[in-house]
Amino acid sequence: MQPFLTMPKKLERKNRIWELDFIRGLCVLLMIFDHTMYDIADIFGGAWYEAALDASKANADLLLNLWRVARDYYFGTTQSTFWGVLSSGSPIRAFVEPLVVVIFAIVCGISCSFSRSNLKRGIELGIFAILITVVTRLIDESMMITFGVFQMFTVAILFWCLIDFICRHDKIKTAMTCGMIGAIMLIINHVLVSIWLQDPQAFSTNSNGFFLGYFMVGVNKIPSADYQPIFPYVAWMLIGAAIGPMLYRNKKSLLPHLGKYDWYEPVNFWGRCAMWVYVAHQVVIALILGLISYIFLTPGNFVII
Repeated sequence: MQPFLTMPKKLERKNRIWELDFIRGLCVLLMIFDHTMYDIADIFGGAWYEAALDASKANADLLLNLWRVARDYYFGTTQSTFWGVLSSGSPIRAFVEPLVVVIFAIVCGISCSFSRSNLKRGIELGIFAILITVVTRLIDESMMITFGVFQMFTVAILFWCLIDFICRHDKIKTAMTCGMIGAIMLIINHVLVSIWLQDPQAFSTNSNGFFLGYFMVGVNKIPSADYQPIFPYVAWMLIGAAIGPMLYRNKKSLLPHLGKYDWYEPVNFWGRCAMWVYVAHQVVIALILGLISYIFLTPGNFVII
């Protein structure tokens, strides 16, 4: 009966590549911070501003200052094409936001080396992606997520499955093919972004390159509350899939645990449950900010907009 027993959680965690969970966890925490700033700046900020006009609201000024910080962070005028990704906001956000998604993509690619069934993983992710699109549309059509992180990673993982199938499940051939295709995609992305920087109208609605700019590169963003274009993120995922078998040939951590107290565990926790956090975090953030409004601004009433 031993093969049917589940592995103890402590042993299962020890067998995981802790540094990948740690990196993924850091990215998740940065994502939560970024989306919290957005909720404050765009959803709750109006109500907090109105409350600040009422002199009787003793704590309104504090929340108003928080709204100003969030607004400056999220809606700053800086634009960046870091690693071929168009991003905007404050200088910090314009740099960090695409970097986080790129790291996410690389780690996702590396994880393909460990998954027992990437096809199953891709299908499950696709189901979540569809549900996210449906639910966000029902809540608020203007906030609908049509091609966000889940949709992009679904395409990336299923594309990896296609490459692996064509390579007859040969790990070396699959890794080399992923690396080659990923490198080509990065070159194409660099060329397309360079063209757009020189001529922003190159991918306008009246141009032949509209499809590339609209759906692939993201210089003309599609109507989606969260939009992660195929170029270059799928390319970085393929790069991760190429280096994964080389770095983790034995499927063991490359770094020592650096102590018996598992100092990294609080961050790794977020990395292990990244998918569930992505699904639920916006609801939790909204509830917490609503509770803050309830306590500090309008007792007995949740202030949202």
